[in-house]
Amino acid sequence: IASASSFEDAMAKVSTIADSSVMSMDDMSSAILKLSDDTGQSANDIAESVYNAISGGVNTADAVTFVANASKLAKAGFTDTAAATDILTTSLNAYGLEASETEHISDMLITTQNLGKTTVNELASAMGKVIPTANANNVQIDQLCAAYADMTAKGIATAESTTYLNSMLNELGKGGTSVDLILREKTGKSFSQLSALSDILAILKQYADENNKSFSDLWSSSEAGKAAMVLLGNGADEFNNVLAQMNDSTGATTDAFNKLDTDSNKAKKALNQIKNTATDLGQEALAMLQPMIASVSAKVKESTENFKNLDSGTKQIILTVIAVLAALAPVLIIIGKLCTAVSSIINIAKLLQPVIAAINTTLAANPIMI
Repeated sequence: IASASSFEDAMAKVSTIADSSVMSMDDMSSAILKLSDDTGQSANDIAESVYNAISGGVNTADAVTFVANASKLAKAGFTDTAAATDILTTSLNAYGLEASETEHISDMLITTQNLGKTTVNELASAMGKVIPTANANNVQIDQLCAAYADMTAKGIATAESTTYLNSMLNELGKGGTSVDLILREKTGKSFSQLSALSDILAILKQYADENNKSFSDLWSSSEAGKAAMVLLGNGADEFNNVLAQMNDSTGATTDAFNKLDTDSNKAKKALNQIKNTATDLGQEALAMLQPMIASVSAKVKESTENFKNLDSGTKQIILTVIAVLAALAPVLIIIGKLCTAVSSIINIAKLLQPVIAAINTTLAANPIMI
């Protein structure tokens, strides 16, 4: 019943934001419990993630499926579902993508983890700071993931990569900067009108070589220059190879998730299924007890109202009686223990009485024994 009550509270929170005309709360409750059985994750945690997903713009009808993908990403990406939900909703909202793209984004994040020296947990806390800048400059998420994979693989920490990328994208996208003027001169287009990040950096490198300039001198910010030099590396082909793997990442999350389905994880899921069964029984019990709970609640409310309406003198008498009982409580406990002890002694005496009588009879018949 306690488990069912906790889950009922979690679902009540979801109901405040969910569109019940799209999916009934009973259906959502069943879907959440099933997902909990399948993943081994607490039903209450999943309900919280569903709430966060809907709050983050995911349609009610897609929320549980979205959280299922987020749960897989969390497991495979060594993070929690809340962080996975956050990075996925941020990506969907920033790029205006449908919930159906969730799995593809998840696969790219796992591929970034596989190719770079980073984890989804680190990406979840960092990428949200650069995604708006990337989107504003028409840099798609596959290129952003490729950039993180390339930079972290070359030894730049995830947080530093975020700072460098933000600086580079801002400088490329800002009108009037040296790199902006070079791009317009060479292509007749602005940064946001061009597509491949590697090609853009190659154009800038070519300009620097043609004019006997250092590539880093084209950038006003040292952080922007570092990002550009790392991504350019030994040429555009290196970055494009990483980008190709991003676009061919389908199934990466599922593969990683399945590898982590160890015997201990299966045992955890089995225990969680038992808990969910108890929750289900508790829900039935709550339904059966509902009339009684309503009656008791009504009586308590009535008694409370009656007490509130008592005059001050009566309330003081009640408080005095309570104080006296509180003071007598230790004494009453001692007396109760003494009474119990005396009762036990009397019972033992009754049990010993036939034995004592037998001994007396034996002694009377055999005085020599004395």
